[in-house]
Amino acid sequence: MKVEDLNQEVKDKVMQLLNDAPPEKKSEAIMQSIEMMQEAMHEDLINQVVAEAERASHDADFKKQLGLRNLSQEEKNFYEGFKDIKQSITANQIDIIPTEIIDRTLDDVKKASPILKLVNMAPANVKKWIVASHTGAAVWGALTDSVKGELSTEISALNIDLHMLTAYLVIPKAIRELSLEFVDRYFMAILSEAMQDGLVKGYLDGDGKTGPIGIFRQIETSNSDGTNKAKTVVTNIKKFSPKGLADVRKTLTNNGKRVVDKLYLICNPSDEAEYVDPCMYGEALTGGYVNKSFIDIEKIVDANCPKGKAAFTIEGYYTMGTTGVRVNEYDQTKAMENADLIIASCYANGRAVDDNVAVIFDVTKLEEYVLPVTQATVVKQAAEQV
Repeated sequence: MKVEDLNQEVKDKVMQLLNDAPPEKKSEAIMQSIEMMQEAMHEDLINQVVAEAERASHDADFKKQLGLRNLSQEEKNFYEGFKDIKQSITANQIDIIPTEIIDRTLDDVKKASPILKLVNMAPANVKKWIVASHTGAAVWGALTDSVKGELSTEISALNIDLHMLTAYLVIPKAIRELSLEFVDRYFMAILSEAMQDGLVKGYLDGDGKTGPIGIFRQIETSNSDGTNKAKTVVTNIKKFSPKGLADVRKTLTNNGKRVVDKLYLICNPSDEAEYVDPCMYGEALTGGYVNKSFIDIEKIVDANCPKGKAAFTIEGYYTMGTTGVRVNEYDQTKAMENADLIIASCYANGRAVDDNVAVIFDVTKLEEYVLPVTQATVVKQAAEQV
């Protein structure tokens, strides 16, 4: 759930809290408002998990259907600390989130996010990960210096422990009192949601200075402030025809080094309605509308994609990773009566293997698909009217 989806009553309470806070209490008011919004956003999830736990306590078949995870001892110790979060953090009983939780959370994130399914996720807590423009390279003949140089340009290391990603998580008292497998069920759900939004934003337009290098940015070229430069926006894509997409497909093959048999089109919801769908779908002779694209194009619509721009990209050539995921109490605010606010933070990074993994284009240049009028079409239409 997004902040804009909150009901008006919660929004009004937050605004009043922030407006009424004196300057010296502004920081505390901000954190209290975050707690209030987080609890409101996860109210349905909290009620669902509590209800499931209550039913599972006397219904073994239902508990089995839930597919709850078998927790490792490390995970059990981690969740035991949630019973008194402040004391556990103070005593260093809660610190690094177990690797199993992060790996499973990232799996959930990939399944839930159409965009992040395009990403290769490095295993949790790996600090360096190899990215390569293609794999399985084999060379005939002697391994000369020139061949070594050619191969080395295909491989580079991604430093994962470079940028900080932070999320605020509310752990309600109602959840902390449940058995550990249900605490795990709730925690992974909210952690997945928080990480998903941050990772999607990084994948699309991370600036390379404070976060990953997004596909809308150039990998090797920087601005004077240290951020990576935005890619040049292509303005000549007007139709999803073989000729109209020829340059896009050539670019995505990276000079013929990889086969591209499917395209992913990422766009803003507003642009989908105004430009993408009219270009992609045409009226059928038999009625209704059909996809007129000659190649498989999977459309991914996300509000994080800037309006007016869209991206054609491919799957499996962008790597992301997280390492050292920690939880800490947020000490600038007192805990609410029935919930604790904690911070989950980690180092994370990501980048494509090369600049040709995505083509950024001006989506407003797309033209509406018009059914070609040929003699055969006219005859068929006339026959249908008889």
